[in-house]
Amino acid sequence: MYRIAIANDKGGVGKTTTAVMLATLLADRAATLLVDADEKTASALEWASAGPGLACTVISIDALDQTDLTPFGYLVFDTKAGEEAGDLLALAQAVDLLIVPTKPDALSLRALPKTLAPLIEQGVSNYRVLITDVPPAPSTDGHEARLAMMELGIPVFSRDIRRASAFNKAALNGTRVRDVKGDQRAKLAHMDYELVMREVLA
Repeated sequence: MYRIAIANDKGGVGKTTTAVMLATLLADRAATLLVDADEKTASALEWASAGPGLACTVISIDALDQTDLTPFGYLVFDTKAGEEAGDLLALAQAVDLLIVPTKPDALSLRALPKTLAPLIEQGVSNYRVLITDVPPAPSTDGHEARLAMMELGIPVFSRDIRRASAFNKAALNGTRVRDVKGDQRAKLAHMDYELVMREVLA
């Protein structure tokens, strides 16, 4: 079983969107379990229950101990906001890949080195940063954020996630983003995560 955790101590950076998108994409390849570890907002569970359901199985963290993991090829954790440094380090040590989403704005980028510090200090290498909510051209925020991270030696996905209202629509409708009707950017938003998934599997 391949285990992925999506985490960042900062809220509003696309953790749940990333967890749901990757879990539903991975579910096309093998049975996938999405674990909602945010007891306060249960965003992934709410997403799944808002509509016809998702291609993956979604459970709360409380149900994990009673769940038979044998059928699942992939396990994705959607974590809560405010994870402490020790929590992030423990997560990285417990999974195959830790994905740290961040927006390309100044506040998020300033907070990122502090978030990653325990991983860097302990020589952890199984993590990668995903730049989310990237505004369209002529903005160069996404490109500049990538360059800044590369200069710091921070591993980052080669694909960014564009800003798209289709993600909110998918969450409200309880569907995958590619199933959002009447939004021309929905398929492009889906493609962003599909390319990220290919990097994950590579």
